[in-house]
Amino acid sequence: MQLAYGFPFHTAPPHLEFCSGEALATLARRAEDRGFDAAFLTEHPAPSQAWREAGGHDALDPFVGLGLVAGVTSRLRLLTYLTVVPYRNPFLLAKAVATLDRLSGGRVELGMGAGYMKGEFAALGVDFAERNALFDEALEVMVGAFTGEPLAYEGRRVRARGNAVQPTPVQQPHPPFWFGGNSRRTLRRVVDHAGGWMPLPNARESARHLHSPPLESLDDLAGLLGELRRLAEEAGSPPPPVMYCLPRQPNLGPPLTELVGALADLGVTWVSVNGEGTTMAEALDFLDRSAEALRRTAA
Repeated sequence: MQLAYGFPFHTAPPHLEFCSGEALATLARRAEDRGFDAAFLTEHPAPSQAWREAGGHDALDPFVGLGLVAGVTSRLRLLTYLTVVPYRNPFLLAKAVATLDRLSGGRVELGMGAGYMKGEFAALGVDFAERNALFDEALEVMVGAFTGEPLAYEGRRVRARGNAVQPTPVQQPHPPFWFGGNSRRTLRRVVDHAGGWMPLPNARESARHLHSPPLESLDDLAGLLGELRRLAEEAGSPPPPVMYCLPRQPNLGPPLTELVGALADLGVTWVSVNGEGTTMAEALDFLDRSAEALRRTAA
C-alpha cells in the first residue's frame, strides 16, 4: 500500500501560515522523511463565494505549489488530486505537466477530473455541459503533445497545425494518469488510458448535485471496483491501481486503521490522507501521527 499526503488547505480563506514557500517546503520535507510516497494539491482557481461560505475551501495552484515541493524533496511523488482538465487549454496543461515532470526528474502523478462546479466553469469561460467532451479532447491532445512531435488536431477547443510541446516529460509515454470520479465514463477512461482510478467519496444526498454516483460505504466501493475490473478484463488489461481518499481523520483512531485494512483486502493500492491543523505545529504533529498509523497498518 502506498501513501499520499494532502497539504492542509480545507478552509476559505486558507490559513495564511500555510501560504508560504517555507511552510510548504517544511511540510513536504517532513512528508518525505516520514515515508509518504506522494504529496498532493487540489485545484480551485475561482470557486464561488457561496460555495466557499458553505464549507468549501481555497487552494494553491497545484503546478506552482508542486514545483516548489519538487525543489525541496528528492523522492516524493508530485500528485495533482486533482486538476480539472476542462478548465485548462490542453497544450498549456501538457506544458505544465511536462515542465514539472522534467524539473522533478520524473516524479509527476497526474490526477485528473472533469469537474462539477458550474459557477467555477462559468467564471473561467468554459461550458459546463461540454466538460466531458472537452476532457476527452484534452486527453487526446495531451497524449500527442507528450511525444514532442508536431501535432495536427481539429476539435472543439483545439485547432493545431503542427504544434509541438518541448521539452517532453521524463516519464514516457507520459506521467501516470489517474482519473477521479465514480461514473462509468470515468472507469472507461481508466481502462482505455491504462491509468489509475481515484474513487471520490460521495454522499447519496449529493450524488445528483455533483453529477457522480454515490460512494458512501465499502459495499459501494466494492461494486464500483467490480465494474472497473470487469471492464479491464474485457479489454485484456490488468486490474488498474486504485487510490482511495480517506475520510478526514483528526483523531487517527482505530476506525482509520480498520478501514485501511479493509481497503487493502479490496485491492486498493494507494490511500491518501488530508493533512489537518490550523497551525504549523498542529499540521506537523498530525503528519507525524498519520504516517506512523498508516505505515503500521499498510505494512
